[in-house]
Amino acid sequence: MRILITGAGGLLGGRLSVLLGADHETTTLVRTQPAPPGLTTLVADLADDASVRRVLESVRPDAVIHCAALADVEVCERDPARARRENEVATGTLAGVCADLGARLIAISTDLVFRGDEAWSTEESAVDPVMEYGRSKRRAEIAALAGSPYWAILRVALICGRGYGPRLSASESIAARLQRGETVNLFEDEWRTPIDPDSVAQAIAALLLRPREGGVFHLGGFERMTRVELGERVAFALSLDPRLIRRSLRTSHPGAQRPRDVSLDTSRARKELGWTPRSLEAAVREGRR
Repeated sequence: MRILITGAGGLLGGRLSVLLGADHETTTLVRTQPAPPGLTTLVADLADDASVRRVLESVRPDAVIHCAALADVEVCERDPARARRENEVATGTLAGVCADLGARLIAISTDLVFRGDEAWSTEESAVDPVMEYGRSKRRAEIAALAGSPYWAILRVALICGRGYGPRLSASESIAARLQRGETVNLFEDEWRTPIDPDSVAQAIAALLLRPREGGVFHLGGFERMTRVELGERVAFALSLDPRLIRRSLRTSHPGAQRPRDVSLDTSRARKELGWTPRSLEAAVREGRR
């Protein structure tokens, strides 16, 4: 299958490009950061219709995996206009061109579209993001799903395991600081369901084989845990010192308001895609740190 992956210079998009590129005719799309070597790479501004149209008309992909986003929570909070352009407007522009050219769109979203008042949110749970990043991604979801009932939104939980590019995954960041002997401050009152890029790639591969499957899918790990518990698991898996981990509260964080619990129920993906996430320990051990 011929696929195009946006945001291929990023943490998740770059890793997905490597994994999916092994089985599909893959073209990567970047704006600034380089994509993994060995893949055809193009440059485009996703918020510009002419730029997007030029790329898609040259590639003619069967499917577009849309990973590109402004994912820095604090930057989104300080500059909501930029968050709107890079998340909402870019997704809407891409969706419009995909619709014109008959390409299927699979867009990556986030667990941070939820308010965080309940555990194990399903695809039917009410969304009410408390931060600008989550709000811009929710608007991007709406823009994407307007194009076709067979397009898909993948709400992806906190990324752990092996990533790509200059930014480290959550587990890689913890491991790097512990290896340097640094104190690591982690929230004890924020719950997530960490997932690794390899598991996300497996879900996408299953979706590509099911052209009539669409809508929203949650992709997260089996385990719900706090950031502190994640740090302790990373330390145990890599034989690092857990005594360097310090507990902190979300309310002590000076930046954007953070939701308390955005753990994801992944029953739909497991049932309809035949998908199973990998274990956290396996993902952590394969990290770059």
